[in-house]
Amino acid sequence: MPTFKVLQNRKLSDNTFVLRTERPKLEIIAGQCFSIGTTDLGINREYSMYSAASDDFVDFLIRRVEGGSVSSRLYGMKPGDLVEIGGPYGQFCLDKNRVTENKFLFIASGTGIAPFHSFIASYPEIDYEIIHGVRYESEKYDHDHYSSDRYKSAISRPFDARSPERVTDLLKKRIFNSDEIVYLCGNRSMIIDCVQILRERGIHGDSIFMETFF
Repeated sequence: MPTFKVLQNRKLSDNTFVLRTERPKLEIIAGQCFSIGTTDLGINREYSMYSAASDDFVDFLIRRVEGGSVSSRLYGMKPGDLVEIGGPYGQFCLDKNRVTENKFLFIASGTGIAPFHSFIASYPEIDYEIIHGVRYESEKYDHDHYSSDRYKSAISRPFDARSPERVTDLLKKRIFNSDEIVYLCGNRSMIIDCVQILRERGIHGDSIFMETFF
């Protein structure tokens, strides 16, 4: 598998980071993922692209998993280190012909927001809203990159006196347009619960796209 240099490792929290690498000399579409590993482990994991498709580098939003051999090694990578990158892969992408014609609702949990960050960076003209489910306030990764009226977070373990919220709580309160296109990425149980609500609200299955984290 080809190797590429790490350009930056930006820590967002104790366990979450943005790993920036050299860009493979291939066509890349926002929403695709890559297989990443270190040269000595012989193990790779798939991560969605976080950067714009046109950038001359590739960013990945990664959470270090307890006991995770790949994520733990990547967490400690420094500029100049080499990583193996395969891809891009996947079809979790936008129809370019509909980007300026439809409104998009992006629903994510945790680092599942990565492809949506890539969508918005790649298509600055897109009409979107994000609902982001996180455990703590500190997990609202780079939320200042989005328009404040377009990004809504559901925090399940707030530190202050606010009541816990989940993505489904915000979804149940929302008014939907029949021509909206919905993309969901993240925890499997979150996606199942959200799809049920979306179908109850009249969103057709052809307008719902999913990428599940197991």
